[in-house]
Amino acid sequence: MKLIALDIETTGLNPRIDRIHGIGFASETSAGYLEATDEKIKAYLSNPENHVVGHNIRFDLKFLIANGFDVKAKIWDTKLMAQLQNENRGLGLKELSGEDRLEAKREIDRAVSQINGRSVADLCRADLDNPSRPYRELIAKYCKEDCENTLALFNSLSDSLKMIHTRMQEKGFKNTVLTYYTEETMPLESVLLDMELRGIKLDEDKLRDYRAKLLLENNYLMEQLNDVCIDQITNIEGELYEEAIAEKKSQKGRDNVQRSSAKHGTKFNWQSADHLSALIFGQYGIPESAVEETATGKPSTSESSLESLRQSLKESDPVHKVLTLYKTYKKNQKLITTYTGEEKGLMSQIEDGRIYAEYLQAGRGKEGSKGGTVTGRLSSRNPNMQNLPRGSEIKRFFVPDTENDVFVYFDYSQLELRLAAHLSQDPLLMQAYNDNLDLHEITAKAIGADRQVGKSTNFAMIYDASAYRLSDIINKSIDESQHIINEFYKLYSGYKKYLQKQMRFMMVNGLVVSEAGRTRRLPEILQLPSNTKEWRHAIKQGYNFPIQSLGASITKRAMIELHRRNFRIVTQVHDSVVIQLPKTQVNKLEEIQEVAETIYPLTVPLKVDIKLLTSLLESDKIQIEGVKNEQCSNSKQNKGSIKSYA
Repeated sequence: MKLIALDIETTGLNPRIDRIHGIGFASETSAGYLEATDEKIKAYLSNPENHVVGHNIRFDLKFLIANGFDVKAKIWDTKLMAQLQNENRGLGLKELSGEDRLEAKREIDRAVSQINGRSVADLCRADLDNPSRPYRELIAKYCKEDCENTLALFNSLSDSLKMIHTRMQEKGFKNTVLTYYTEETMPLESVLLDMELRGIKLDEDKLRDYRAKLLLENNYLMEQLNDVCIDQITNIEGELYEEAIAEKKSQKGRDNVQRSSAKHGTKFNWQSADHLSALIFGQYGIPESAVEETATGKPSTSESSLESLRQSLKESDPVHKVLTLYKTYKKNQKLITTYTGEEKGLMSQIEDGRIYAEYLQAGRGKEGSKGGTVTGRLSSRNPNMQNLPRGSEIKRFFVPDTENDVFVYFDYSQLELRLAAHLSQDPLLMQAYNDNLDLHEITAKAIGADRQVGKSTNFAMIYDASAYRLSDIINKSIDESQHIINEFYKLYSGYKKYLQKQMRFMMVNGLVVSEAGRTRRLPEILQLPSNTKEWRHAIKQGYNFPIQSLGASITKRAMIELHRRNFRIVTQVHDSVVIQLPKTQVNKLEEIQEVAETIYPLTVPLKVDIKLLTSLLESDKIQIEGVKNEQCSNSKQNKGSIKSYA
């Protein structure tokens, strides 16, 4: 096949603003560095019979497409290959290439330093802005070196993945890291490329109004807090004043100290953990033992600690009122700074009314790092679309492009539990889903609890939760939780056998493999003494991986097929996907449902819930004539035969 390694050098990271300095390439016989207007490289990339490989190639493709390139060549990515070969190492090209292949890298680092730059992008900008092009040859040498290293890495990783593929097939695995890479990882890159190039519309005016509302509310909350605690704050500021006075050696210095002064450190600060601690445990007399300790032995004022303390107090307790006001204040403050901020929030990331988030399959940057996607789940950044706050207005400001469009939101119903049934082949789990019974009620009846406890137990126990962990989740004693665990495994004995089989495999091989072929290496299991904290953590990862990874594969493969059918995917959060659709095409909901529910063959049915929304906020439902919102909901259960499973 015709294959080149490709890399581009740019003046920055934004394909809509920054410029391409040049395009590097390397084949088995030659290497070069071309202008962005070169017709030969355009023709090569537009030919679907050609192949091109890059290290984090989606970055390069976004720039090329933004500059008019029609990319139809088959694409490959060595960064994604390297992660599948060994996810426990760094994924940067320089790290993977080795020091003996980085001569140009050392030269360009010196040049960047000489212009007081921070990256090669600064050198590219300086070169393009200078008519004499003083750095072009050096940048070209550096880029060609990257291309040559990428090509060598591709050949090496291809051989490695083929070898792993052969070994896994010999051991009876139908799918391997190689099939995972070719059938899922690389096809998804085209989907993510399209999502990142299109972005999503954000209503900037409403976001600004929301920020103003939050600021006004927080000013009022701060007034309330200061009024409620005025005596206590006065006492603390008096102590701070005395401490400040004592630190001054001269009378003049002591005379300059002012009470309630931020400049002199004598003003109470709600953002200070020490001041907050002095208020709650000093002035109000709450025992320090009522909260957990920090690593330094001080009482914790973390969000979770203060919330636990608040819930333990009566509503009539003055500290309960203080903590309730403070909780709302902190929640608003996070929304103000993280999501509505002018400098670092969403406001700073808006380009022409749109947000262009990134979606990562591996690592965090062009040079990469270990990254947080070892199960195969996607992560997101700039902004993190998978972590938009629940219970706030933020999601409401992400909207379809026009009033004639609608968001189709679908998420898989009880996906992890369905996969637990499929992977374990536990008879009761399988029958519950095949007969459309309420699994949470079945479990609840068996353990003598209500449905909510049954639900929490189900989701905890598929990952082999300990009695300590379960007691924290369902708010029962450790003895009660252990009894529930015993009853759970009596009911689902087939699932217990599945976990035992999984443990034996991990103990022998030091890894686990998803049904789709992705591998998670857990060397700690073989290298560390059993029952150490690190060993137990590795075992827990091993239990989690087959279900979470297969769930990620199902969602991603649905995205790939929907994209192939020209559906416009807007965003994805683990088990859920959002598609933008013209209102005139809502008759395609059944097609979306059919794809999502049949994309992967399971021994239990996949089910999705579908909503039509006017924003990313799930409560912003829209009703279209002739279409019943949530028409695909799986909320109705057949409960007629539950008693027979108790």
